[in-house]
Amino acid sequence: MRKIRQLKYRRNRNAGFSLIELLLAMIVLAVGLLGAMIIILTAIVSNSRSRFDTAAVALAQSTMNRILVLSASAGVQQTQITDCNGTVHVMTTTPAPAPGAGAPLTDLANLGVSGNRIIDFTQPAVNGYQMMYTLCATGAADGLPTGIPQVYDVRWNVQSINATSQLILVAAKNATETGNGIQNQSRLFMLPMTLRAVRGN
Repeated sequence: MRKIRQLKYRRNRNAGFSLIELLLAMIVLAVGLLGAMIIILTAIVSNSRSRFDTAAVALAQSTMNRILVLSASAGVQQTQITDCNGTVHVMTTTPAPAPGAGAPLTDLANLGVSGNRIIDFTQPAVNGYQMMYTLCATGAADGLPTGIPQVYDVRWNVQSINATSQLILVAAKNATETGNGIQNQSRLFMLPMTLRAVRGN
């Protein structure tokens, strides 16, 4: 009888997982997969935001360079830039206090942040100091979709510091907010960065 009991004990001990143990293992696996999925989605959103913000800063820097090429004392305070659609944008760089001399500004303190003034995209655009610049989606030479062209709202402001120098402020913001098949991605975007530089004679 003792041998029979020992054989039954060994058989029960090696019987494998019970249904409850299997259920608990599946719950732990599901929680782990859900956490991994959240991390992947967060990475996709962050990558999309970084790509649009990087393009906006590069476009603002290009616009800034166009303005800085003209000296503060140049007779003609206009230059041009052409986007990938072939649209020629005329850029006025006349400093304030001339009428309509720049995009409206706001203080960062109004947004709860201490600091300098920045371009205010909530105000209407000023003609000559704003352009809707299109960046084309290129690079796919293998027949795959090239993506969605992005339109950026670029604005600038020129302020006189003294008789020989001016403060230039330029900012760009994605206006279409479409990409990766997602519409209305306002929640993915950071506050547009305002670039500053001083232009002299």
